[in-house]
Amino acid sequence: MLKNFYYNCNKLGSIKNLEIQEIRQRSLKKNHVRVQIHAIGINYVDILMIKGKYQHKKKAPFTPGIEASGIILEENCNNKKLINKKVIITKKGGCFSEEIETNLDEIIIIPEKIDCALAAGSFVPYLTSYISLIETAKLKKNENILITGAAGGVGTASIKLAKSIGANVVAIVSNNKKRNFVKKAGSDKIILIDNKKLKNISHYRNKYKIDTVLDITGLIKSKNLLSFLNWKGKYIIVGFMNENFYHIPANYILIKGLSVFGVRAGEYLKRSKNKNKIIRNIIQMIKQDSINSFNYKIVNFNKLASCLNKLENRTSLGKNIVITKYYKKINL
Repeated sequence: MLKNFYYNCNKLGSIKNLEIQEIRQRSLKKNHVRVQIHAIGINYVDILMIKGKYQHKKKAPFTPGIEASGIILEENCNNKKLINKKVIITKKGGCFSEEIETNLDEIIIIPEKIDCALAAGSFVPYLTSYISLIETAKLKKNENILITGAAGGVGTASIKLAKSIGANVVAIVSNNKKRNFVKKAGSDKIILIDNKKLKNISHYRNKYKIDTVLDITGLIKSKNLLSFLNWKGKYIIVGFMNENFYHIPANYILIKGLSVFGVRAGEYLKRSKNKNKIIRNIIQMIKQDSINSFNYKIVNFNKLASCLNKLENRTSLGKNIVITKYYKKINL
């Protein structure tokens, strides 16, 4: 029998505190399943958890990782039909592992033909972009959307979704390498962070005529993104980088008739009356995607920490996906 391993965060504060350790298998709790993990999605939230800066704080030692995909090996749910089902796992920690015990509420059964790496790396980005653009902004054809952090996993998914709707995308990125990346992803216009346009945004408002701002990185703290917005425009905050929290002036919201939204995609899904419909739509988006797409980067399990370092340093492009020894690529 093969030994399985996991990443243990033995102390909060740094990615360096991650250690690979052997799993000691325990008996399954009631209504839990044991999943053999084939692939793991890497997210910025993982870094926040490791540093102890996420809103759901973990006590060390713990295993990070909120997103993975694999095969059910064992169940304690009185349902033998679950065995060998392919699933996506979404939970607040535990996925940086080759095997996991998880509650039924934390898995989504997916079609066998979906590649595990694609499933592990695309569910959270597509869910976040779907909740932001479809459920919240209700983005329409020919509307203009500005996206910050556009070269990351959520940014790329949002560009793809916006273009599929027929919207026009303006992407903000930090360098030319990312500029080329988001152009390939489908962005119509691109602004570099150090561009003079971001110093005098009001002078360029009429050029871009933005209906919705999707702020993935909290760029609003250093750049007055609200100046881009049309009358009755929408500002959506998805996340923050480097603790760049910001208080939006209420007078700005009033004068321009703006709507401001905060999106926690997982929480939204959990509370939504349309949960099953949303999941079906996300699965359909995944089925139309390909693991061979340029925006997915795959690395082996022992390189997981290096992926986190690149994400923290903002040098990664698209979505980083870690595969375990069990992964088998599906070519359709």
